[in-house]
Amino acid sequence: MPNLKTARKGKIEEFIKEHEADPDGDLDKLDALIKRPTQGSEKATQPTSIPASSDD
Repeated sequence: MPNLKTARKGKIEEFIKEHEADPDGDLDKLDALIKRPTQGSEKATQPTSIPASSDD
């Protein structure tokens, strides 16, 4: 059974066939996880300034 890493290198069809019968995940838990702030997210949400290039 190929893992996802090897499947990405050319065995994706085999990987899909082997995992088609896998049960769906819990979408409510996934949504809650996505919406949950992560540690240090306050820093990540602050706008960053990118210095303008000087073509003088």
